[in-house]
Amino acid sequence: MGNGESQLSSVPAQKLGWFIQEYLKPYEECQTLIDEMVNTICDVLQEPEQFPLVQGVAIGGSYGRKTVLRGNSDGTLVLFFSDLKQFQDQKRSQRDILDKTGDKLKFCLFTKWMENNFEIQKSLDGFTIQVFTKNQRISFEVLAAFNALSKHCWVSGEKSQRRGCQTALCNL
Repeated sequence: MGNGESQLSSVPAQKLGWFIQEYLKPYEECQTLIDEMVNTICDVLQEPEQFPLVQGVAIGGSYGRKTVLRGNSDGTLVLFFSDLKQFQDQKRSQRDILDKTGDKLKFCLFTKWMENNFEIQKSLDGFTIQVFTKNQRISFEVLAAFNALSKHCWVSGEKSQRRGCQTALCNL
């Protein structure tokens, strides 16, 4: 436990908001940079010329709930692929699809401005993306999923509407 977490029990209730902001939440500039990196990752994943095609990305974990703590934290990126036509395809094809996606993402991000701010590590179920700044690191587990809500939820409308659909999915 860091210095802030160990002092939490001694903080009066009326000062909890200040304490959380001062000791537990990420520095604002770090959070802004991490948000930009996550948006870039989601945009790269959803580019129409990418194969396999990612119809949408749901963001979960601490990052998705906006409960990231200073230092190290976690998140989940659930990728909805057009290649997964039914739920059974998720188990049959997810490893191959995630391998291809991880390789393409690594290539795309190395050619963008993020080359020194992320790592991709393969795992048994897919891969993990770590994005980091000087003072913050967030590890995202990347999972493949069949889009049971249909493609229309992800591909129609503006980017902000797609993000709204992601938020709605995360709140289910």
